[in-house]
Amino acid sequence: MQIYTKKGDTGMTGLIGNQRVSKNHDRINAYGTVDELNAIISAILLHLSNETQLTHDIQFIQIDLFDIGACLATMDQRNISLPLDQRIADIEAAIDQMTQTIPPLKAFILPSGHAGAVYSHIARTVCRRAERQVVALIDNMEPSCQSDNYDVILMYLNRLSDYFFTLARYINYRFKVPEQFAGRAESNECN
Repeated sequence: MQIYTKKGDTGMTGLIGNQRVSKNHDRINAYGTVDELNAIISAILLHLSNETQLTHDIQFIQIDLFDIGACLATMDQRNISLPLDQRIADIEAAIDQMTQTIPPLKAFILPSGHAGAVYSHIARTVCRRAERQVVALIDNMEPSCQSDNYDVILMYLNRLSDYFFTLARYINYRFKVPEQFAGRAESNECN
């Protein structure tokens, strides 16, 4: 399979189903950000090589995101089913399990610490952006084109950003890296 097609050289790209749209189309922005999120998640995995269960869970998330990206890259949703309800429940269970392990959150924290935690915070923020871009896609879509798939994608992305926040805290706890709180130290206060 040849990587380059030269069909995108004029600022247009193809969707699944052969429709051509601008590379700045809401749909492209949405699935492009989901793809970016998936790539960032790979950086988390680099730093969790000995964490078998976490690695397994995160790889399932990557498969989910690939499926979400394919759904977002398809204009006609009539024959697409995106069964993510159980996966959302699995993510919630993972959040609950990690939350039981880590100390309660008593203040805002900075995105810092272990490299895996830092990448988890980056994944969290990119996930939030993907969620906003799916909302923009829905807001600018003809009502006849809307699908239940978009609702479940929004729920999934919303829960996933919570997962990455909790994962960052869990990784720091697991690797004994103290959290950095967001309050100003006296020496850092602005005058």
